[in-house]
Amino acid sequence: MSATRRIPLLSTLMLSAVLAGCGGSPSVRYYTLQSDPETAVRSVPRVDYQIEVAPVNVPQQADQPQIMLRPGGDSALTPMYSDRWSAPLADEIRSALADTLTRTLGALDVQTLTPAPDVPVWRIQVDVQRFDMVVGGPARLDATWRVRPLNVKGGRALLCRSTVQLPADQFNAVNSLVQAQQQAVVLLGNTIASAIQSGGARATPAAEQVQMLGCT
Repeated sequence: MSATRRIPLLSTLMLSAVLAGCGGSPSVRYYTLQSDPETAVRSVPRVDYQIEVAPVNVPQQADQPQIMLRPGGDSALTPMYSDRWSAPLADEIRSALADTLTRTLGALDVQTLTPAPDVPVWRIQVDVQRFDMVVGGPARLDATWRVRPLNVKGGRALLCRSTVQLPADQFNAVNSLVQAQQQAVVLLGNTIASAIQSGGARATPAAEQVQMLGCT
């Protein structure tokens, strides 16, 4: 066989080997923090103000494409290469919070739009300090958050810190922990919503799993 005929043959063999290797790779599963629409809270009547959910800050160690699990209560983190977020974690949390707030308050989210100058707007900022997913539970979400009124008559700014902690099934670690964090984001969103509903006067924990660590 001539050298010129061996080159295409070798290329074909190499391509076949690569395809065979890809065929043996484990499939990737993608997860989201947005709740199932069928189980989400039913929308309420529209209000006369809008909300603006700013981009969320998350810890760098958790903000990875792969879902990061803690095998135990120690500081070790294990990346789950076959289990990934469907979008960057910061975007997942922001979208899930915005969905909860719009449904709970009946307000439009104008984060990507410019509202009219005289439209009342509540701006929501969230800084996540911890986003833990421990094998066997719990799932923990710690966040400092602020609501600030723009053109809202009588509205006050409020800065709070909240911790949400939920159990998870150790025998179905990833799926159970993702579902727990979905619920944690909903509870955080409902707690933030209570601050807006009070005009910035107070924040009420949405459930017993939510601990308030102070508001100013």
